Amino acid sequence: MVDNSRCRQAAVASWVGLTVDCVLTIGKISAGILGNSAAMVADGAHSLSDVVTDVVAILGFRMVAQPADSSHRYGHGKFETLCSAFVGVALIGAGLGILWGAGCRIAEAFDGVMPEAPGEIALWAAGLSVIAKEILYRYTVAVALRLNSPALKANAWHHRSDALSSVGAFLGIGGAMALGGWGRLLDPVAGVAVSLIVVKVGLSIAYDAINELTEAALPEDVSRDIVLCGESVPGVRDLHRLRTRRVGAAVAMDFHLLVDPEITVREGHDIATAVEDAIRERMGRDTMISVHVEPDDG
Repeated sequence: MVDNSRCRQAAVASWVGLTVDCVLTIGKISAGILGNSAAMVADGAHSLSDVVTDVVAILGFRMVAQPADSSHRYGHGKFETLCSAFVGVALIGAGLGILWGAGCRIAEAFDGVMPEAPGEIALWAAGLSVIAKEILYRYTVAVALRLNSPALKANAWHHRSDALSSVGAFLGIGGAMALGGWGRLLDPVAGVAVSLIVVKVGLSIAYDAINELTEAALPEDVSRDIVLCGESVPGVRDLHRLRTRRVGAAVAMDFHLLVDPEITVREGHDIATAVEDAIRERMGRDTMISVHVEPDDG
């Protein structure tokens, strides 16, 4: 059953992010152009990628909110994972774009074309961006943890990477303004440093999402916890052949239960139901469980 309240709350968080990112994108690119700052223009481009991922997240949560149907028997939770993968790829692309732009400015300096010193407006824009994006990150990650949403968590890290990008831009712009001469290279050098951080975060998010899309099992410690939880139910002699995977924010699993061969079908069913209840209490009420009950013949 789809939790529409969860999807609505996630969509609200994404709309808040979209509004802030639109304002920041316009402000940072304008400040970068007016203040002659490559770092600030690159930072604005990073915020533009945030706008794109916010839109994708909003559309994704609309799909997740759809109930299971004849073509998606397990619901549409994978669309949330797909959004996470998109965010990861977008981060990698944004990071590589920043790296390329900053690298070109550095190469031009060694060819004798030194970048001009950035203006004060770019410094102010970077400082305001750090504050706004850090607040947005903390808000989004709090909602993501409350809703157990991988897509929102990925988007939160996109906001944090933008904050880090703005920190790098602030330091580079400030250093270039203060030192002059070759110190002006601090502006693009800061862009290089930030781009590497952005790419690293993007790779981590994309890796986790691709793992889920390719039906990777839950971590071994989680699987052991599930087995222990099931075997703690009275009447269970063994829980084996456990298979697990994620479907968006939910967990899906199937396993075999060994029970006393002399009990009735009704008693075996009641034991299986008790196991399902225990696991859902531990893993979440949306956990999808398929149980095969079989006799323990020794």
